Amino acid sequence: MKFDDILENPPFSLCKNEKKKILNSILCYLTAFHREHCVEYRKMLDSFGFSDECSSYDNLPFLPVRLFKELELKSVPSEEIIKIMTSSGTTGQQVSKIFLDRSTATNQQKVMVKIVSDFIGSSQRMPMIILDCPSVLKDRYKFSARGAAVLGYSIFGSKKIYAFDDDMNLDFDVLKRFIDEHKGEKILIFGFTYIVWQYFYKTLQKLASQNYILDLSECILIHGGGWKKLQQEAVSHEEFKQSLYKVCNIKRVYNYYGMVEQTGCIYMECEHGHLHCSTYSDVIMRRPYDFSECDFGEKGVVQVISSIPESYPGHSLLTEDEGVIIGEDDCPCGRKGKYFEILGRISKAEIRGCSDTFEVKTAIESESDSIYKSVVFLVGSIANIKNLSSLKVRSPFDYEITQFCESLSTILMNSPLSKEFPDVFTFGFWLRKASVESLKKRFLNPDKLILGRGTVFHIAPSNVPVNFAYSLFSSLLCGNANIVRVSSKNFPQVDIINQAINELLKTDQFKALAPFINIVRYDRDKKVNDMFSALCNVRVVWGGNNTITELRQSLLPPRSKEITFANRYSIAVIDADYYNSNQDKKRVAVDFYNDTFISDQNACTSPMAIIWIGKSISEAKESFWKELAIQVKEKYSLQAIQSIDKLTLAYKTAATTDYIDKVCKLDNYIYRVEVNKIDPNLMSFKGNSGYFFEVECDELNEIEQILDDNICQSIAYLGDSSMIRAALLHGLKGVDRIVKIGHTLDFDFYWDGYNLFEELTRTVDLK
Repeated sequence: MKFDDILENPPFSLCKNEKKKILNSILCYLTAFHREHCVEYRKMLDSFGFSDECSSYDNLPFLPVRLFKELELKSVPSEEIIKIMTSSGTTGQQVSKIFLDRSTATNQQKVMVKIVSDFIGSSQRMPMIILDCPSVLKDRYKFSARGAAVLGYSIFGSKKIYAFDDDMNLDFDVLKRFIDEHKGEKILIFGFTYIVWQYFYKTLQKLASQNYILDLSECILIHGGGWKKLQQEAVSHEEFKQSLYKVCNIKRVYNYYGMVEQTGCIYMECEHGHLHCSTYSDVIMRRPYDFSECDFGEKGVVQVISSIPESYPGHSLLTEDEGVIIGEDDCPCGRKGKYFEILGRISKAEIRGCSDTFEVKTAIESESDSIYKSVVFLVGSIANIKNLSSLKVRSPFDYEITQFCESLSTILMNSPLSKEFPDVFTFGFWLRKASVESLKKRFLNPDKLILGRGTVFHIAPSNVPVNFAYSLFSSLLCGNANIVRVSSKNFPQVDIINQAINELLKTDQFKALAPFINIVRYDRDKKVNDMFSALCNVRVVWGGNNTITELRQSLLPPRSKEITFANRYSIAVIDADYYNSNQDKKRVAVDFYNDTFISDQNACTSPMAIIWIGKSISEAKESFWKELAIQVKEKYSLQAIQSIDKLTLAYKTAATTDYIDKVCKLDNYIYRVEVNKIDPNLMSFKGNSGYFFEVECDELNEIEQILDDNICQSIAYLGDSSMIRAALLHGLKGVDRIVKIGHTLDFDFYWDGYNLFEELTRTVDLK
C-alpha cells in the first residue's frame, strides 16, 4: 500500500479492524524498508533476533525516543535530506535529530492538515496569531520542536503575526489591531502550552486589572507541549481552559499531544477531553515490567505508531510518558479510533548505587558569616568548624570513640525504623563491638605510636545513602575530626543515622566527641569547598570523576593529602563446573542479588559483566538465571524508566559496536547481553538495574585487557580464586579486590586499592 492510499481516508473514519488492516500493511513495509536502508536499525533488530515475519504491528519492535538523542538515524542518503528537526532542550542537553527528505516532510504536512481541519472545521486558511517570537524560525534548515510546530501550523494561516518580540514581551497594541481588523472572522491562535500560560495568560491577567481587555471569543486556540512545567505549577487542563476564558473569553481551546520524533502524527484533544488517534497513527500502552500490551484503562508506557516516517526509522517509538487508553471507536465526539489520556512523564529512577554528588539545594541564613550562609548543619555547628585547628587528635580505636560506636550500633540495630532499611541495619552491624575489635586487631600495631592525622573533609556520593557514615566512622575510628558533606537528596537512612548520632552527642558520656562530627549540606559553592579544603589534613572524595575534578579546583594545604574514589566497574567470574556441583543454587542467587540489585548495580563494586569458565556452561547458565529471576521478582521494585534505560542502552550498543551476539531477556527485570569479547571499551556501555554483559572463556587470559585496566575494581568469584590471583601476578594494573560472590558490598578498611587505616593515620617513627 502506498502512503497516498491511506490519505484517501478521512482522519477519524475507520473502525478498529479496517484501520488495523491498513496500518499492518504500511508499518510492516516501513520496518522492512528501514532494516534494509539503515545499518544501525538493522543491527538493533538483529541483536534481539527480530524476524521480518510479523503479522501485526502490535508486535513490531519499537525504538526508545531517547535513541534519537544518542544516534543519527536515517534511511535515505544524506544528499536527500532537506530538513533536520531537533527537540527542545536547555543549554548543554542533547537533542533529538530527525532527518527529513522531501517525501516525508510533505506527508507530515498532508496528515497534519487533515487532522487539524477535522477539529477547526475548515482546511481553508484563516488569520493567525502565533504566540511566539519571530526568531523561533531563524534556522530554516534545522528546526527546534517549537520552530517545527510553528512552521507546521503556519500552513493554516492566511495572514500571520507574532504576538511576542524576541524578548518574549507581548505586543498588546499590535494584537488588538489585528483582532479588530479581522472582527467577525475565525482567527487561529497557536502556541506552546507553557508559553501560552506563562507569557500570554499571565500578561493578559495583569493587563485585565488595568482595563486592557482582549475579546478572543471568535478565536480558536491550539496548543501543545510544555505540560510538565505546568504540572509543576499544579495547573490542570480544566484550570488552563477556564483561566484563559476569564481573561479573554476564548471558548474553543484544543490541546494536542505530539513530538518532534513523529511530527505530523499529532493527537488532538476533542471537546470531551480525550486525545484521539487518527487513521494514520495509533498508540499502545506497554507494561513497564515486560513491555506487554496493557488493557484499556490500565496505566502504561506510551508507544506511538506513525505511518509517515520513511526517511528515518521513527514509525514505532517508545516514549518516556505514561498514559491510559480509555476506549476505541466509541468516544461521544463520534470520532473513530482509540482515545486516551496522557498522565505525565515517567518518574526518574530512585537510584540506590553510587555516583556523582553536587545536587544540594538547601541553605541557611542564621549566621552572620557570609561564607556559612549556604551551609546547613545536620550534625555539628559553625563553632565546631572554627575550633578545628585547636582540636587535639585521638589515637586510633580510642576508648571513648569505640564506646560511641558500640552505643550507636545498639540504637541502629534495635530501632524499628532502621529495620525497614537493610543498609542502615548492616551499617549498625559493622559498628558493633566485635566488628570494631576485629578491625583493631587487624590494623593497629600496639608497638607503634599511631595517631589521627587531624581533620578529614569527606564528600559523600549522592545516591548511596549510607556511604557517608562508613566514610565518617572509618575516619573517626582512626582518631580524626570530620566534616562530611552529604547529598541534598532526602534519604530516610541519612535522617535515621544522624538522629541517632545527635541523640548520643547530647549525653554527658559522649558530648566531648561533638567537635569531631560535623555533617553538612550545601550547594555547588567553591568558596565553601575552598574553606573546608583549607582546613583539612585529608580530603576524601567519593562519587566519581566529575566530583573529583570539581573538588580539585579547591587547593589543599601543602602537607594535606587526598583520597579519591573515581569511576570504577567490577566483574564476576563463575566456574560453571563448580556451580553445577554446588547444591545450594538458591544461596548463590541470593548472594548475587545482594551484590547487584540492592544497589541497582550503581555501586562500583557491583558486577557489570559475568565471565563464565568451565565445561558445562550452558547448564550452569540456565540454572543460574532461573534462580536469580526468582529472587529478583520476589524482592526488586522495577521502575519504568529503568526498563526504558536498559532497552535504550542495548540498542545503542548494538547500533554502534560489533560486540553483541545476542540480547537475552524474558522480561525487563534482567537483560543478559551476550558478547563476543569483554574489554575496557565495552565497559563504557555498562548499564545498571539488572543489565549484564556475559561471555564464555576457556582461559582468563582472554579477558586480560579487563584485568589490566586500572578502572576495573573488583572481581567477584564463584569457584577457585587461585587462577584469578595467578593472572594478577603477571603484573596487571587492574583489580583491587577479589571477593566471593555475595560480599562485594562488604565495607572494609581495604577499599579501592587503599588501606584506609594507613591513609587516615600517621605513624610516629620511634628509634
